[in-house]
Amino acid sequence: MKTKTSIYHRTFAFAYVLLVAVIFCGCNEVNTPKKNSGFVVRAGSNPLTIVEVDSCEYLLGEWGNATVLTHKGNCKFCSERSKK
Repeated sequence: MKTKTSIYHRTFAFAYVLLVAVIFCGCNEVNTPKKNSGFVVRAGSNPLTIVEVDSCEYLLGEWGNATVLTHKGNCKFCSERSKK
């Protein structure tokens, strides 16, 4: 009886770890258009990326431990809306 319980617990633990790994590592989908801005803030870092979210342009950059997302000051969509 003790052997069946031990096998059951090991199988359950393995299935649980496998499920957690699939949940955290399996879903990595990008659904927004990106384009390289060509601007580098610090020497040796990646250039800023322009992303479009909800019909506005944002600057996306990674600085050290943080990821920064901020609205562009000269967003082409906002300037078209303000002309109307």
